[in-house]
Formats: sequence, structure tokens, C-alpha cells
Amino acid sequence: MDKLAKYLMIAGVTAIVLFLGWYFRSILLYIALAVVVALIGKPLVRILTKIEIKGRHFPRWLAAGLSLAVIICLCLSLFLLMAPIIGEFVQLINSVNLKSLDTGAYEVLNRVNEFIIRSDPSVGEDFRIEVMLFNYLKDFINLNTISNIVVSLASFLADFGIGAFSVIFIAFFLLMENGIISNTLTGIVPDKYEDKVRRSIKSINNLLSRYFIGITLEALLVALLNGMGLIFIAKVDPKLAIVVAFSSGILNIIPYLGPVIGDILALIMGLIYHINNGLEINLLVFLLIILGIFVATQLIDNYIFQPLIYSNSVKAHPLEIFIVILIAGQIGGIFGIIAAVPFYTVLRVIASEFLSQSKFIQKLTSNIK
Repeated sequence: MDKLAKYLMIAGVTAIVLFLGWYFRSILLYIALAVVVALIGKPLVRILTKIEIKGRHFPRWLAAGLSLAVIICLCLSLFLLMAPIIGEFVQLINSVNLKSLDTGAYEVLNRVNEFIIRSDPSVGEDFRIEVMLFNYLKDFINLNTISNIVVSLASFLADFGIGAFSVIFIAFFLLMENGIISNTLTGIVPDKYEDKVRRSIKSINNLLSRYFIGITLEALLVALLNGMGLIFIAKVDPKLAIVVAFSSGILNIIPYLGPVIGDILALIMGLIYHINNGLEINLLVFLLIILGIFVATQLIDNYIFQPLIYSNSVKAHPLEIFIVILIAGQIGGIFGIIAAVPFYTVLRVIASEFLSQSKFIQKLTSNIK
């Protein structure tokens, strides 16, 4: 009976914790984002605090503030760079002229249209897939849509402002007060687990800090390679190439699915650019060149960048990571895929400390220490 009461109490406490986590999910999201920012800024804080001026070390609060300022400036610079270019991209889509399609492209599209009409006569004899796609794309980003977005912009900015301030405020204290998380957690757990908790947090900090810095660098390198390929090989307008390249870099953060979305975006951009500029090169050849650039970048990413990040930063086998990502995607969709590697890293570190007597856990976490 005592065991039953114990299990019921554990189940009750777990249910309460889950409910509170769901109810305060926004706050938990702010904390999670602040932890990510702190992990990215931690190496810079470590470097700054080692600086000595007249025998006095650099103040940690100032190092934390400067590190956050650098991260914020980089984000703002990227936004200020991308905003006007995205505007030109929207204008480019709205100015699409389907009549400028070359003959070869029309032949391919006519075959596709004939196949659709034969398969589904209800669409009508006048059905044109290119007209449908471009009308849908224009409707998605037309002035009415933009007006509706502007109407709700004030509410979004208010929520975003609160969220951004919360993340920055929390991240500042996480960077300034070294060990604030470990001190908080060790104050909750029993004394006999204190050393294990501290070791776990230290390992998690080191692994996740390397991971988040790694994927940030990976996104920039992927964007750089795609951008250079679009500009120097495909001869695309540099402003348009920057938009697509940076979009592909950001999407690349989503394992496996992100690069596919980036490839589709690049092909749509190539189609629109070819139509608007009436390029002499055949449309199909032009699209194959763009696809070749992105595939080549993806191969470099898969065989050089990702092994260095996933295997070396979180100390896990690529196949192990792949299976974890599949499971996370099945459970949580896109957000599950994004959070899979960091969450799995935390679980592995905790298991290595608290379940080290298991042979399976020893084998699974042998690379961590």
C-alpha cells in the first residue's frame, strides 16, 4: 500500500509539473531561448574576462553586456541587410510576366497541363498550372495581404518586444552570474546528488555551447557557398542571390527537411528570375545549374560540416543522431526536429551520470567524458 501511495504521489507531482509547464509555456520558451543565447555568448565572455588592464580583470557584468551587444548587433545587421532585399524580391514576384517564358519551357508546361486535364477533366480545358501557381503566389504576398499584416503588426511588435526583452534580460544574468543554473538545481536536489548535478550541468554547457556555435557557423557557411554559386556560376543578381542564400542557410538548421525546402525555394527563385529577365540560357539548363549548386553545397555540408558539428560537438554517432531526429520529428514535427539534438544531448549527459551502472548507457555515452 505504501508503494502504491508513493507511485500515486509521483504521478500526481508529474501531472502538476506537466500542467504548469504547459500553462507557462511562453515563459519556458523565453528561458530556453535565453539559455541558447547565453551558450552562444559564453565563449566570448570567457575570452573577455581573461583580459587584464593594469592588473585588474575585465568585469564579468561588462563582458556579459558586450557579448549580448555583439549578438544583438549581428542580428540587427542581418535584418537591416535583408529587409530591403526581401522587398525587392516581393516586387520581382509581382512583376512576373508569363508571356516571357521561352518556347522550350512552354512545351514542358503544355505537356503537364494536358496530363492534368486528361487526369481530371473537371479543371476545364483552359487550365494552366503556371497561371494557377503564380496567381496563388501573388495572392499570398499581394497588397491586401500586406495590409492585413500591417494591421496586426502593432500587436506582434508588442509581443515580440516583451519576448525579446525577457530573453535578453535572462540571458544577461545567465552570462554574468556564472553557475546560476547549477546553484539553483543543486539547491533543489538531495545533497548526495549534488556533485553529479554539477558535473552534468558542466558537460551540458560545454556540449551545447559548441553545438549552437557550430550550427550558427554551419548556417553562415552554407549561405556563403550558395550565395557565391548563385552569383558567380548562375550569374543571378547579387541582391536576389543573398536573399535565397541566407534563407537556405537559416533553413539548413532544420536537419534533413530544411535543405529540401531551400532547394525548392531556389528553384522557384530561378524560375521567376529567368522569366523576368528573359535570359538566353534555356530555362531547364538554368534550373539544373541552380539545383547543382545547392546539391554540391549540401554534399559539402553533409560530409564536412555536419560530421564536425554533430559528431564532435555533441559526441554522438551520425546514425544515432539520425534515428533520434526521426523519432523527434514523429513526436513533435518541425519543432521536434529542431530540438532533437540539444534535448538528446541533455538526456545523454544526465544518463551518463545517474545511470552509469547500465552497460547500455555506458556504451551509449562512452564518448561524452
